[in-house]
Amino acid sequence: MKILHSSRHQHGATLMIALMLLALILLLGAATTSLLLLEERAARNHREHAQARLAAQAALEDACDDIGERRHIDAGQFSTAPGCRSDAAGAGLCLGKHERSGWEPAQLHGPQAISATYGQFTGRRFRAAPGMAAPRYLIERLPPAAGKESAKPSPDKPSSALYRISAVGYGRHGAVAALQALVQWPASRSGAMASCPLLAWRPLYLPNPE
Repeated sequence: MKILHSSRHQHGATLMIALMLLALILLLGAATTSLLLLEERAARNHREHAQARLAAQAALEDACDDIGERRHIDAGQFSTAPGCRSDAAGAGLCLGKHERSGWEPAQLHGPQAISATYGQFTGRRFRAAPGMAAPRYLIERLPPAAGKESAKPSPDKPSSALYRISAVGYGRHGAVAALQALVQWPASRSGAMASCPLLAWRPLYLPNPE
């Protein structure tokens, strides 16, 4: 009788151990699945924001082409007071200051944006995926830096214009990336420029327009 009772006790203990191991395996499987889903989501978000960033970079290049090769932008095309033009011919042109922008976020990005779209003046075509908006940009003309207002151009050192370009690009699932670049455009040049004369650039934070 004692031997039979001991055998039943061992079988019960084995069953409990097996159930505990099975529960542990299920927990490990659930945790692994959750980590894989998080990694896949993070990789997708990174890919979508990288796509938006590339679109913003393309908008910077399109804006540079717009400045010198398409509209041949000069000082007379900007408004006399800080702010942006709202007419179709002057889309994306703003007069700004070094210490602050001459535009509001809603003018660059959002339903009421008055910025120029990629290819609007250059004729380029942006190959966006279905449902993705084309990138946009604003071109600000900046006054001469402090202490240089009285400097006069000479034949050896012709005057140059300083522009601040703000561009926004879009990716899938609402991804948005914005960049801002400082461009010094020479007043006189022969032929098309090989590349955009960027002085500096930085990421730009844009609040949600909604």
